[in-house]
Amino acid sequence: MVGKLNIKKSVDFLFSIESIYILLLVILNIINLCVFYNNKHIILMNGIILLVIYFIISQRKDKNILLLAITHFALWGVLIESFIITKSNNTLYYKDPNPPFNVPLWLIPIYCLFCITAMHTYNIFKILLT
Repeated sequence: MVGKLNIKKSVDFLFSIESIYILLLVILNIINLCVFYNNKHIILMNGIILLVIYFIISQRKDKNILLLAITHFALWGVLIESFIITKSNNTLYYKDPNPPFNVPLWLIPIYCLFCITAMHTYNIFKILLT
């Protein structure tokens, strides 16, 4: 069990510029999905643009590792989800998937975002508990 929590460092990290960028990335992607829910191509393009902007303005030192991680996560996420949908005899499905996948391609930047936020959450707890 952890004896002393690093609350001050965790709060500082939560209110850092990088955390604000990630929060904005999440909020803008939610807005993108809500506003353009009928146009999968605009959702995909806006999601990619938001990720590119994040990579441009982010001050992370590990952008190459992050890019590799989110690409890996998004690729396998889409492929495995497509496989699961196929094997479920289309019990699970999306309204408008992109062939040959059983999922819309706008999920790719969403999986990237999920990976970024998961890694950020990991770092918050790493700071809090060490």
